[in-house]
Amino acid sequence: MISITLDALPGLIPGSWCDIEGDGMIENPAYRPASDGDSRFIAEMIDISSDGVALVEWTEEARKGDGRSALDIGAEMYASEDGDYSYLNCWIAEVSMQRAGMLLGFPMHAREPADIVPPPFDGTDVFAPYKYLEAPDTWYICGVAVLPKYRGHGIGTGLLQIAREQALAQGYKQLSLVVFEENAAAVRLYKRLGYEVIDRAPIVPHPLIRYGGDALLMVASVS
Repeated sequence: MISITLDALPGLIPGSWCDIEGDGMIENPAYRPASDGDSRFIAEMIDISSDGVALVEWTEEARKGDGRSALDIGAEMYASEDGDYSYLNCWIAEVSMQRAGMLLGFPMHAREPADIVPPPFDGTDVFAPYKYLEAPDTWYICGVAVLPKYRGHGIGTGLLQIAREQALAQGYKQLSLVVFEENAAAVRLYKRLGYEVIDRAPIVPHPLIRYGGDALLMVASVS
C-alpha cells in the first residue's frame, strides 16, 4: 500500500512536527489510499464535508426500518468497490497513526441533458443544485474533510494537493468542487489555492443541510 507525506507533495512545506492548539507537538501527517476498513470513517467525513447533504440520502434509506442507521448506510456504500462512491477513490490523512482527514475524488463525466435541471428549482429534489453544478471532464473533489482538532495545520491543503496529483496523472486539466457560499473559511481556502467560481445555484432547503443561500461550483487548473 502506498503511503506519502508532505515531503512528497510539490508546493507544500515539509516538516517533521506540528503543534495543534498549543497542546504539544505531533508528527507531521502522512497520507495513504483508503481501505475498506476505513469505510465508516469515510462516511463520517463525507457527512462533515457535505454539511448534511449526504446524510439526507442515507437517512431516507435508514427509514426503511431494517435497523441500520444513516451512518451504517453510508459506511456500507463506501465499503463497496463499485461506482464513484467507494473507498477505492478515497485517501486518508493520519497523524501519529490516527485518522485525521479524508479525500474523495474521481473523474466528472457529462450527464445526459435530460438529467440537468437549471434553477430555479421547484423544491422537490434536494439534490438538484448539485446535479446542476457539475463541470464535465474535470477531476471532481467530491469531499475533503479534516477532524476539528487537526484543522489549521495544512492537512486539508495536503489532501487537495493529492487530488491535484491524481488529476495530473489521469490527464485532466482542471479540478472542480462544490462548496456552500456561507462556508466562508472553505471558500477562502479554495480561492487561495487558485479555485475560481464559475457557477452558482440556490440550495434546496432541508432540515439536515447545515447551510442556506447558494452553492458554488469552483474550478482550478491542474498546472
